[in-house]
Amino acid sequence: MSAVARVASVLAPWRRRLVTVVVVWLVLVLGAAVIGLSPAVPLLLLGVFAVMALGWFVADHLAANSVTVWPLVDGELGSGNRGDDFRVTSLANRLEAADTRGEGREAVVRDLHAVLAGIVRERLFATHGIVPEEEPRWAEGVTPPELWQLVVGLPPADLYRPVVLDGILRRIENW
Repeated sequence: MSAVARVASVLAPWRRRLVTVVVVWLVLVLGAAVIGLSPAVPLLLLGVFAVMALGWFVADHLAANSVTVWPLVDGELGSGNRGDDFRVTSLANRLEAADTRGEGREAVVRDLHAVLAGIVRERLFATHGIVPEEEPRWAEGVTPPELWQLVVGLPPADLYRPVVLDGILRRIENW
């Protein structure tokens, strides 16, 4: 593989951003030439890149997050089989230990409750633009009763059991 091909493959995920920088730079250079200015072209490119890089940094790190999605594989590190993600394996081991041996039930219930309530809150915001703490009546009106109870109430004590967890996950999925 040539050096150009390697550089192109590394920059592939940022292709649109780089094209945007070049297009904005060209528009500014041509616009300046049309109105009779002669800008320092390399400095203008550097300025455009710096401003856009700062904007993308802010957008990437401070923008509202979308609904959480848990990938089932770790990208290139996984072998491509379903369930290769260490988080899925860890969760499966914790659920199995809590269900069959009674190990860490309270911690599993607490962790699952926090994650599931967070997913319901994200879905509420993503689909209806509602934050439950700000508009509890509206949130309760559009949320299925069993999911609303999951958000505002205590978690079911047997949340670690596959039958209970499966019912809640299916309800979230179908909502």
